[in-house]
Amino acid sequence: MPGSRPKVWVKAPMTFERIGSARSWLNRQQVEIEDGVTRPQTVATRTTLGEYAEQWIKTRRSAKGGPLRATTVRTYRGYMSKHIEPTLGHLALPAVTREVIRAWYAALPDETPTGNARAYAFLKSVCATAVEDGLMPSQPCTIRGGSSSKPKTKVTVATPAQVRALADKMPEHLQLAILLGAWCSLRNGEVLELRRRDVTPESIRVERGVTFVDGKAIIGPPKTDAGVRTVAVPPHISEAITEHLDKWVNADADALLFVRAPGDRTNLHTNTFGYFTKQAIKQTDLPATFRFHHLRHSGLTLAARTGATVAELQARAGHSTPHMALRYQHAASERDRALADALSALAVDN
Repeated sequence: MPGSRPKVWVKAPMTFERIGSARSWLNRQQVEIEDGVTRPQTVATRTTLGEYAEQWIKTRRSAKGGPLRATTVRTYRGYMSKHIEPTLGHLALPAVTREVIRAWYAALPDETPTGNARAYAFLKSVCATAVEDGLMPSQPCTIRGGSSSKPKTKVTVATPAQVRALADKMPEHLQLAILLGAWCSLRNGEVLELRRRDVTPESIRVERGVTFVDGKAIIGPPKTDAGVRTVAVPPHISEAITEHLDKWVNADADALLFVRAPGDRTNLHTNTFGYFTKQAIKQTDLPATFRFHHLRHSGLTLAARTGATVAELQARAGHSTPHMALRYQHAASERDRALADALSALAVDN
């Protein structure tokens, strides 16, 4: 009959002892299918994990209720193309079982533990939604600790002298960026989107950050409300800020502090900034694994050593929860323990 719905076979979860019970169950399933509550199994068998994950990425909402950031979409699709799609992407959703996930996870390369953990966490979220949609019978991602990993390289806490040495090895118009990363605990995307109106020798207002997708600058607010903050400038770098504003920044309030070339009005690309930073690191006694983000870690650890509270560290860093701030206090306490051990050794030796 034209316009009629195609028939869909729905399997019952059990064998019913009485035909009345079977008919009652079938009637409930038909109502739920019509209302969109139950997804027929045939839909699941026609949908591959790759197709479902792509739709998940397109329709996923952020914690603020808006669409995912362009950089987040790029990251998720990277997990799919590099880690998930080659092995699992072609499988129908019901075929993605716990056994399949365990075999896939065990085959991930040992040299990328962080990437493996993040890909697994992403896949687990996708599968959780598929379970909610009735397209998977249960969550197949059940590996204990699968979403966590230890960094392959240890984060280095730079000393104040090392921070100064690194800044000195940068191109002159980028030296202030190193000081802001360390002493104001800014992320590189926050540093590269600072404008004259955001900065004084006494404080820095963080309201935006810049990321790049396919070479295009994407400017937006921090991921969380806590990321919007005002950071007090340590007095010992105030003069450097004043000199930088006078020498390298255009006069209007919207002028960027760091641009592709002096006098330009275009955001310096994070890759270009990373290249200059890497070359400068090679000329210091910092390890080759040191990165700009380690400056932020260094500044917060040094702040913890001065006695900063968790709440103070959280506010300065722009963290939405105290979890990360506790890490810096822990690092400071470890250093204090090492100093206590050294004092004890000195006492014994003498």
